[in-house]
Amino acid sequence: MDNLQHQAMVKSAVKQRFNGKKSIGSKSVPCYPSSAERDYVRVVNAYVKCLNSELKKSLPPLIRLYDRTIQDKARFDDAVNLRQETEDEFHKMTVRLEKMLSLMEIEKLIDKVGNSTKDAAFREWKKVVKNTLGINLIDDYYNGDFYSLMLQQWAAENVSRIKTLPTDVLGELEGLILDSYNNGTPVRELQAAIQKKYNLTKQQAQTIARDQIASLNASITKAQQTDAGVKRYKWSTSKDGRVRECHNELNGKIFSWDNPPEMWYRSRSRGKVMTGRRCHPGEDIRCRCVAIPVFDIDTIDVPFDGKSND
Repeated sequence: MDNLQHQAMVKSAVKQRFNGKKSIGSKSVPCYPSSAERDYVRVVNAYVKCLNSELKKSLPPLIRLYDRTIQDKARFDDAVNLRQETEDEFHKMTVRLEKMLSLMEIEKLIDKVGNSTKDAAFREWKKVVKNTLGINLIDDYYNGDFYSLMLQQWAAENVSRIKTLPTDVLGELEGLILDSYNNGTPVRELQAAIQKKYNLTKQQAQTIARDQIASLNASITKAQQTDAGVKRYKWSTSKDGRVRECHNELNGKIFSWDNPPEMWYRSRSRGKVMTGRRCHPGEDIRCRCVAIPVFDIDTIDVPFDGKSND
């Protein structure tokens, strides 16, 4: 059966659901993959736990050396010793953290999270098609290459992102200690700055997790819908207190997959400021919004098993 024959078969099977209309919206709202997000957060939290363990073990001797050195800053030898000790210890920490990540088998963990996101997105898509069109998807259609390249690229990027965290974070902390010495920063202020940096690192790691799950879910959703002939979608937020003003304004509006809306934020001095970034649901930073498909009878081409539920 060629593509035109298949599309004609789909139209015939779903014609009753359209009831003479050119387009219909989904009868159910796809759920955001919160479970996959929690799994990814656990992965990055495990890394942050390793980082915290290393800092608790290695920083106290360096802080004591820093305190002694800054008390007698005129001694050149002390300054050289502090720099060398700091560089050596942070290098050792980097090596140990990289080894810990290797033992965690980060590749397997990220693959698992990616597949969990894909499975959740497919379940939601299958539910939408059945509830709205009254037909069942062909599971095997999606088991081949449909998701594979997307998942491989996403996994590779995320494994690389996590593996560079030790170098990035420890490099910043090392620079913080040495810059603090050059500026004559008191030890208490240095300790507070280190704690602040650690807290930011923990928040950034969790932000990465949430942002990356949303991004993958958005890519899968777009691929599923556009492959099935869906040209438009309705923006849907998670409808809670964390939804930003821009996305609340987009909620319920119809957009084309070929023309995503522009994002904006509100400034006290300038009012509504357009960012120039155009995003579909889930593509903006930490966006948990989803795209509800709008099915058009003229373009619909869902891969289904030839049996109608009506």
